[in-house]
Amino acid sequence: MRNFVAAIAALFIAAAAPAQVVVQSPPAVPLASPEWLQQPADGDKGPAVGGRAYQRYRIATPTAVLASFDQVSRLTGAPGEASDVAADPLYGDTRLTVTLASFSAIQLKPAAAMAAAVNATGQNVRIWTKPLANVDPRLDSYRVRLYSTGSPSSPGANYHEFNFSGLIREGQKGAEQRWGSFAVPISQFTAVGSGADLTAVTWAMVTMQANSSAGMTLAVGNVELVANGLNKAKMVIAFDDQFPNTINYASRAMARYGFKGVLYVSPAIDVGRPGKLPAAQLKTLHDSLGWQIASQAYSTENNTGVGGIDVITADQRTVDAAKLRNWQNGLGLSGGNHGSYFSNVGATDMIAYPMFRQAFRSMRAYYFGEFSVIETYPWADPMRIRAMGAGEFQWGNNAAIYSTYWKNHIDRAIAQKGVGFIVFHDGLGGGLSNWRPAFDQMLAYLDANRAAIDVVTVEDLETP
Repeated sequence: MRNFVAAIAALFIAAAAPAQVVVQSPPAVPLASPEWLQQPADGDKGPAVGGRAYQRYRIATPTAVLASFDQVSRLTGAPGEASDVAADPLYGDTRLTVTLASFSAIQLKPAAAMAAAVNATGQNVRIWTKPLANVDPRLDSYRVRLYSTGSPSSPGANYHEFNFSGLIREGQKGAEQRWGSFAVPISQFTAVGSGADLTAVTWAMVTMQANSSAGMTLAVGNVELVANGLNKAKMVIAFDDQFPNTINYASRAMARYGFKGVLYVSPAIDVGRPGKLPAAQLKTLHDSLGWQIASQAYSTENNTGVGGIDVITADQRTVDAAKLRNWQNGLGLSGGNHGSYFSNVGATDMIAYPMFRQAFRSMRAYYFGEFSVIETYPWADPMRIRAMGAGEFQWGNNAAIYSTYWKNHIDRAIAQKGVGFIVFHDGLGGGLSNWRPAFDQMLAYLDANRAAIDVVTVEDLETP
């Protein structure tokens, strides 16, 4: 009987309980954004502000200073063209500045040789310069001489020499720029007289000459030895501007050998737009193939005009970089701490440069033509990594695009134990009939020479 009463009571309690109401939520609709006119899928937009514009700017520590150029008073036989200037010094409170107004060559010699000789073989020689006026095109020579005998006051005629003027002029141009550095493997120095004993270098000299009497001004810094961080050459195969036909062909071809590429992405400009890669494909390249998704512009590649990088405020440039970083973080893409300069905003744009310096740990510059000297690692200048353009804009559909240019670049990297760096745009898209077969040849050559050169991303080098 008690069980019967309990059952009846349970029925009354159940009847008195309110019915549960289930409300269906409307389907999520991506929010419109004036920054994303192509309306990517929800989750593929970066938040407008916030995020950390992270950089890890590092410069290699020299193993020896072959010549200290910090003050006129510390030069042996200081030329009259040299002076101490209290503006943007590299060391202390003045900079050593040279003004040439004639065709005559001058010599910069340190106060003394080093206390002990150093073995320079296998290392790189690094110099520091800051162009102030007319360095390009008026710098004729900037020769670094390495000595193992003699002294700054009595040098002698036997030394090894390399002319850095081409690197300086191309990398820093003619107007006032920031302090920058350039490095060259010791193997690229040539002997004069009987040469120096490169296993016992004791000091260095710089000789400088203009090709005009109209005047040029250049600030100079030390001559240093920097250890080569590579035990064999490296090769970076990179791509700009997200051309689908080129990336589709390259990613298939490179995957046959297990090679990874570096793709520089401009999200608000290119991602998801007609004729460009969708975000989903960026994720596949990154997640499944190991590609590095590096940074290019976020909102524009223009320097001037409405919204141009040079005409917006410094705060707006900081926000632009933060948007880029947040977009990368939102998609789970790594590698964006390394960037490249824009079509109209290059390495010598000193208005935009502070944005690059604070937002990136390294920056790649696009160079036209061949390199006789390959990029070194550690980078000679992390904020101006020298990469050779594959040739869409300078060599076109050259039948010898591989054998004359790309293979030579690889061979120089192997010989110099440096970093071969090549950048493609849409050359593999199918319009240049010689390029796809040449690309296949290049990959096969890299595969056949794995004992001498590795195909890597920039991230592989910088965060091994």
